[in-house]
Amino acid sequence: MQGNLKKWQSRIVRNNIERYRFALENYYIKNKPLVKMRGGHKAFSLLSPPVGSVVARRRIRFIMNNIIDDNTKIKKNKIISWGRRTPHFTTIAVTYKCQCNCLHCSAQQYKEETESKQSALGFQEIKSIIDQAIEIGTTCIVFTGGEPLLYEKIYDLINTIDKSKAVCTIFTNGEYLNEKSASLLKEAGIFGVFVSLDFTDSDKHNKNRQRKGIFEKAIRGIRVCQERNILTGISTFITKEKLLSGELDAMMNLGKKLKVLEVFLFDIIATGRLRHRPDCMLSKADIDKVRKFRGKYNSDPDYPRIIHQTMFTSIAYPCVSEGCPAGVAQIHIRGNGDVSPCDFTPLSFGNIRQKSLRELWQNIIGNEIYSKPSQCCRLSDSEFCVRLDMED
Repeated sequence: MQGNLKKWQSRIVRNNIERYRFALENYYIKNKPLVKMRGGHKAFSLLSPPVGSVVARRRIRFIMNNIIDDNTKIKKNKIISWGRRTPHFTTIAVTYKCQCNCLHCSAQQYKEETESKQSALGFQEIKSIIDQAIEIGTTCIVFTGGEPLLYEKIYDLINTIDKSKAVCTIFTNGEYLNEKSASLLKEAGIFGVFVSLDFTDSDKHNKNRQRKGIFEKAIRGIRVCQERNILTGISTFITKEKLLSGELDAMMNLGKKLKVLEVFLFDIIATGRLRHRPDCMLSKADIDKVRKFRGKYNSDPDYPRIIHQTMFTSIAYPCVSEGCPAGVAQIHIRGNGDVSPCDFTPLSFGNIRQKSLRELWQNIIGNEIYSKPSQCCRLSDSEFCVRLDMED
């Protein structure tokens, strides 16, 4: 391959391999423990294949193919204009059924629409989406909801994924994680389980979820997964209040106590039940605080590593340290088949029942508002949201 490349392409390939290693080592591997998996490969994240594994090598091949694509160009300011992008992360809302009634739920509107129109995806449709996602380069399939464990064929879906091409992780509220379900997840080949915890105080968490006793069940769920050697993580959201109150520090202490591998931080987004609350969004000053917070705990070997939603991109496109993954490294399929750049973006680029996932991905990356990278979540930018409304 090297002999057929132009000089600038060869240089970019070398540079990006170095940056890829730098991103992995400094954002994810450095100072933190690795988990030895079957085959001797070591895992560092629930959202990235183990280092050196066949799936990890597959991801790198797609990254390199994007670089040497004929349409990839170097602009005058030396910024890469990608001729091709790969959705390394495909998130799928397999169901909107949920026993909780979260005050911050981002999927409430989609749940109501899907139920009223009876438009939920069937098993074969979701299986086809998985196959199409892997075909266009996805190396991490993520099941969301609703509550994925309420989908009766969730174990069958996990089992259908070709584990030589992609890993599979789920986000769950944890209530239905027990000895039986954890064993079935393990048998199906699950890679990792993120359990959502909104607060470290059980009463606050249960109140926000409007579900009695769910905090205790979520903690127990993490432990039963660990007993079966399933990678575990905590998923939580960031608010201005949490940044000031010390709640995020308390969450890291809980993650340390539970010995989870990773804590996933989501910015609070004005969508779903919060769609009329733009005041809840983090400011640039808040985001700077989040970055300092991440740096503090990611440099401490006694704590779980942190992955922030904007850090997706750094493990998919090593040309940047981080950035909004929507339409760059991630694609999301709603429970009714509508396709959007991420779970939180309230805009559909088409439905999987009418077009292939490849076509819908091209619709996203070909759209002007997703043509340029963004270091922060795009939805935190008021100008972007105005343009999004115009697109809608």
